[in-house]
Amino acid sequence: MTTPTPDIASRVAGCLLTAAIGDCLGAAYEGYSGTDLAEAYYEGRFQPGSMTMGEWTDDTSMLVATAKSIAERGRVDGEHLASSYLAWFERGGRGIGRATYHAMKRLQSGTSWNEAGEKGEYAAGNGVAMRVAPIGLLHATDLEGLAEDVRDCGVITHRNEEAIAGAFAVAWAVARAAAGELDPETIILEVLDQLEPSRVSDGLSEAARLLEADEPPLTALPKLSVGGAAFETVPTAFYCFLRTPEDLRETVVSSIVGGGDTDTRACIAGGISGAYNGREAIPAKWLAELPLRRGIEGVAEQLCDVVSQ
Repeated sequence: MTTPTPDIASRVAGCLLTAAIGDCLGAAYEGYSGTDLAEAYYEGRFQPGSMTMGEWTDDTSMLVATAKSIAERGRVDGEHLASSYLAWFERGGRGIGRATYHAMKRLQSGTSWNEAGEKGEYAAGNGVAMRVAPIGLLHATDLEGLAEDVRDCGVITHRNEEAIAGAFAVAWAVARAAAGELDPETIILEVLDQLEPSRVSDGLSEAARLLEADEPPLTALPKLSVGGAAFETVPTAFYCFLRTPEDLRETVVSSIVGGGDTDTRACIAGGISGAYNGREAIPAKWLAELPLRRGIEGVAEQLCDVVSQ
């Protein structure tokens, strides 16, 4: 029986829901080494019914804040985004990274949204890439302006070219997936054509090489690095998705088994896979256990209205 092609509503919901699921599942295993998780993976214990579902981290919170802002404004509005992030921070934002923390403090002191972001090598983190999927969804039918919107979102917290490049790669992949036009064989080449040479582009090239060599996750992820920089997280997320593009469950699971920054890697890979495969591909057990699922679904409906205009 042929599986129906997901419509745009399914892809938008699939993206946001699977990103949140990846975050919550990954949060339960963050900091574990690949060695700790390898036995469970190979014994088949990473199944929807046996995995622990954690709570939202900053990944889902800021991703949902981005989606809400776009739904309310109908576009990427840097000032409105910054206010949304600051409101979340002042409610006691959980799991916040160093660059984002300092940016929020600058916003509190009155610094403009486009000057608040952290600079320097320590601002090369994955804090933009983890929240940028809604911008990809917004551009599903029109890629023009995508790079500018990613930058406007990114500089609020990270004024670092690696952080922006990683976020752009994610947003581009989500946009192509949501449009039903992502080709797993060529998506990395597409992204590389858009990027200036960087550690992100180097990592994506290495991910392509490991995929071509059919390298398994438990050896490929350490080679790409499982840390929290954009040039580590984004290539590993692409690898996990492209290794099994039609299998959403395996994409999320393989994102986690490498250890390290499991929540953000699974959030990003899950978002791309959800946009590609649609909501129907998400295991029912994961949907049932996802905290605050109804709220995410409501935001997805509002965002879909904007995307479909």
